[in-house]
Amino acid sequence: MTSPNDTDPFVIRAPELDAGTGMLRCAYDHPEFGAFIETVAFPQLPGGEASGNLAQLAAIVMGTSYYKARPAGRIVCAFALTPAARRLAELTCGPGLGEFYVRNALTYPPALEIEAEEAAPALVDRPALNDPPRAVCAFGGGKDSHVAASILAEAGASVERASVFLSDKVAARMQTMSEAPLTFIQRTIDPRLIEISRSGQALNGHIPITAINSVLLTLHAEAQGLDWVVFANERAASEPTMEVNGHPVNHQFSKSLEFEDALRAAFSEAGARAEYFSILRPVSELWTAHYLAARSGALDIFASCNRNFVFAGPAVLEEGRRWCGQCAKCVYTAVLLAPFLSLGRHAAVFQSRPLHDRANVEFLREIAGLTDAKPWECVGERREVAAALAYLLKQADWREAPLVAGIETELFETWDRADLDAAWDEALKARSEHRMPEAVAQVMDA
Repeated sequence: MTSPNDTDPFVIRAPELDAGTGMLRCAYDHPEFGAFIETVAFPQLPGGEASGNLAQLAAIVMGTSYYKARPAGRIVCAFALTPAARRLAELTCGPGLGEFYVRNALTYPPALEIEAEEAAPALVDRPALNDPPRAVCAFGGGKDSHVAASILAEAGASVERASVFLSDKVAARMQTMSEAPLTFIQRTIDPRLIEISRSGQALNGHIPITAINSVLLTLHAEAQGLDWVVFANERAASEPTMEVNGHPVNHQFSKSLEFEDALRAAFSEAGARAEYFSILRPVSELWTAHYLAARSGALDIFASCNRNFVFAGPAVLEEGRRWCGQCAKCVYTAVLLAPFLSLGRHAAVFQSRPLHDRANVEFLREIAGLTDAKPWECVGERREVAAALAYLLKQADWREAPLVAGIETELFETWDRADLDAAWDEALKARSEHRMPEAVAQVMDA
C-alpha cells in the first residue's frame, strides 16, 4: 500500500462570495496539479459574517474533489477555523474519504494534518421560527427525499425542495421525479480536474457528497431566511460498509449521525440561522418504504437507482426510464417495497422484476448480510433487509420469486429466524436517536 505525499500541502484559499451574482468561488492549490477553481451559482447570496463562515465550510468540503486527485496529507486553510470547523475538516478528509482511500490502496486511516489559525465561534442567537416554519429539503428524486418532504408538510412547514446539480441534463431529469418545483444550485467543477481524472493522471473515487450538499443548502437557507435545513439521512447510514485495519469504513459516512452532529456544531459556530437535521434518522428503512407505499403519491415518479442519471436525455425521458433493475440500489429498494406492494404493482413501479432476475443474486446476498461486506452503495442495515426477506418468504405470492426462494436456505443458515421475526415486528415502530425538532418528531410517531 502507498501513502499520501505528506511534504507539500494542499491549500484551501479563502472563498469569495458575490451577493450581486449569487456566485461562490472556491480556489485550491494542489502540490502536484497546481491551481483549481470551483464555482457555485445560487439563486441569491447574502453578505454577513454567517454567510462568510459558511462559505469557508463549503470550500473545505468541496475541496475533497481536488484533494483526492493525489492526497497530500497536509491541508492548509488560508482562513481561521473554529474548533467545530476544524473537526468537520478532519472528518471530511479522513473517514469522509474512507472508501476512496481503501479502493485506491492508500493507507487508512490516513496521516492527516489540518493547519489553520484558531477562530472564535460566532455568538449569534437563533431567531424565532417563522410561522409556519420555512424549510429547505434536500431532494435527490429517491424514496427518502419524497418521504422527507411529505413529513415536513405534515408537520405544518412550508417546504422548498432543492437540488445541487452539475449539468442541465441532470437538473431536467431531477425535475421529472418531483411533483413540486425544485430550486437548483449549480456546481461547476474545474474542467482541468475532469481532464486529468479522465486521463488517469489523478486518482478517482467517492467523495462525501452529502457533506457538500449540506453546506450549500445551509448557505442557501441563510440567504432566504429559512428555519430548517432538512436531509433524509436514515439511521442505517451509520452502519459501516466494512472494516479495514480494525477501523470502520463507511460509504455513507457523511450521512451518519456522527457527521450530522459535526455539521450541526460547525453551522452553530458559524452563526447560521437555520437548524440542520435529518428527518429519517429515528426510523427504519422499512418504515420509510411503508410510508412511501401507503401515504405518498410518488411511487410512479421516484427513483433510487444510481444509474438513473446516466439515462438522462431526450430519448430516455420520452420512454420514462427510471430504473435499470440490475444494480444493488434497485435490488435493495425492491426488497424494501415488496412487503407493501402486490407483484403487479411492484413490477409497474420498478419497470421490471428485479427480484425475479437471477442475475441479481449477488446484490441480494451482499445487502442481506450473506457476504463479508455491503456493496459500496447507499444501502441500509443488513439485518433489516434479511428481516424483509424472511417476511416475503411467508407470503404466497412473493415466496416464489426466484431470488427470494433461492436465498431461503442461506438466509436462515446466517440469521436466526426468530431474530428476523423480531426485527420485522420492530421495524415500523422502533425509534432511534435523532436531532429533530419536537414538532417534526411528533409527526413521525403519529
